[in-house]
Amino acid sequence: MQEQHDGGLWVSGPIDGQLVIIGVSGRLSRADDEIQAAKQDAAYKVSLFYGIQGWVELSNVTGSGGFFDYEAETRHELHSDPNFEQYIEHLSFDKEKDVIRGNGATFIRFRYNAPNLDIDFSPRISGGQPAWVNNRNLPEFAGYTTAVGHAGRRERLRDTVKASYDSVALRLIEHASTQVTTRDTSFAGHSSGSVTHIQSEGSLMNFQVLGMWIDPNNGSVSTLAIARVSK
Repeated sequence: MQEQHDGGLWVSGPIDGQLVIIGVSGRLSRADDEIQAAKQDAAYKVSLFYGIQGWVELSNVTGSGGFFDYEAETRHELHSDPNFEQYIEHLSFDKEKDVIRGNGATFIRFRYNAPNLDIDFSPRISGGQPAWVNNRNLPEFAGYTTAVGHAGRRERLRDTVKASYDSVALRLIEHASTQVTTRDTSFAGHSSGSVTHIQSEGSLMNFQVLGMWIDPNNGSVSTLAIARVSK
């Protein structure tokens, strides 16, 4: 755990026949409260394994003024089991080996006996940035889609991690189905630009985060994940 914390690359996913999940809590005054908060976070991440439904829409508006006359808007929704607290009692961890209290967050490595863990992969821990952060050398597994999500630094590290999880889930959903429509916009009969609308919608099963990289330079978080993707 100390090595992962210091290196910034957190290993998770299916390891030794169990689903390993990194639960994250903000720093609190009581250690027991941190453990409970991390359990809640880990239970939510277990619920993602059992299914995510969602959609994402991107609208680009390009005006007649050229490159700088441009506007983009993104909307999205993600849905998973709201009763995720049911998984808390099935999480296990070692208080001596699986807990580390770092700057701004407490990390706990939980294990969960998940069904259908049919892949074998462990990201390498190294002092440098992992190649997959830049969408290079992504692992491939039969029946699964692989993606990388990214989130810029938030005020709380836990929120940055959550945003990175959402990002990679949306990237995976984009593989399910994507529709692109473009139309011209006009004013008083004269063309003034175009609107491009991109919409993706889909479902994810067996969603598993294989690794998480916390950039020590800017506090951003990148997440490597796989899932079985369907429309």
